[in-house]
Amino acid sequence: MREQPFRQIARELSARIRRGEYAPGAALPSRLELMREFDVARATLDRAIRELVHQELLISRHGSGTFVAPGGGAAKWHVALVGATIPLEYEKLPFKITLVSSGEVERKSQWRRLFEFDGILWLRPETPLFPVIEALAGRVPQVVVNRVYPGIAYVSTDHRGAYYRIVRDRLAAHPDAIPVLLASDPGTIPTGYRRDGFVDACREAGTFYEIWPLPRGFAGKLARLREHAGKLPAARPWIWVADALAHTGAVMRLGAELGFRWGEQVFYSDFDDEYDESVWGIRVTSFLQDQPGLIAEAAELLTRQMESGEMIGDGRLVAPEFRCGES
Repeated sequence: MREQPFRQIARELSARIRRGEYAPGAALPSRLELMREFDVARATLDRAIRELVHQELLISRHGSGTFVAPGGGAAKWHVALVGATIPLEYEKLPFKITLVSSGEVERKSQWRRLFEFDGILWLRPETPLFPVIEALAGRVPQVVVNRVYPGIAYVSTDHRGAYYRIVRDRLAAHPDAIPVLLASDPGTIPTGYRRDGFVDACREAGTFYEIWPLPRGFAGKLARLREHAGKLPAARPWIWVADALAHTGAVMRLGAELGFRWGEQVFYSDFDDEYDESVWGIRVTSFLQDQPGLIAEAAELLTRQMESGEMIGDGRLVAPEFRCGES
């Protein structure tokens, strides 16, 4: 995929205006200077300038030249937000936001529109979007939120580290326990990270473990849990770690049926479970993500790239809040 030269020029001139290199009201360098700098024909440069006039960053005055708009330096960056689902995820961002659904850019023929933006925030992208993220690397400033993509700027919850810690700590306290991962089938990228953390801790402890894939439906989950639980020795405690909140209802139902002694016979934890004991009957041990915080930090990282013109190829893992419960 090739970016049209006029868009590259428009993005660079836009960044210079916002960085204050071209002051509000100041004349843009002559067409000839810019043509030489960017090594393009007059028609290409004119198209880039028309784009910035349309964005109200430049003013073209017939017979006088092209000038930075009075408010050009204060103009907001135009950012594509791919995958937003609720207003909370974008209302407070300091950008001019265009919402783009994942389905709008999954096909290669749709990728070119992303060059229209100063930057891109990818919210929880799944595997089908990875090719376009890679194709844009080094061309358009972008940040991936809640996923880790090598070589691309990211801000993500440390899913793997969280599951490693909970399993490690519980195995240290109960070395004879049987660790079991309740796995989503099919899983997602975050559940894959969580599975890796679970396995890391079990292998480090030299402990055999089990992974139980659970279907989507409640009845199917409950049937699968009944089947597997009936094969576990009752004389040893169980460490059950669910890779998603979606499994907790079935676990609580089974616990009521079999009379689980939480925190003694069964140690259970999940993710993103903010419910209190009025929902499940107990306060569940869980990890809680700060989604607004992740997005705000990603916005700062994207702004740094857009202002500097330098792409960032790494990111930050944020530890989720640990909520200790009765399970």
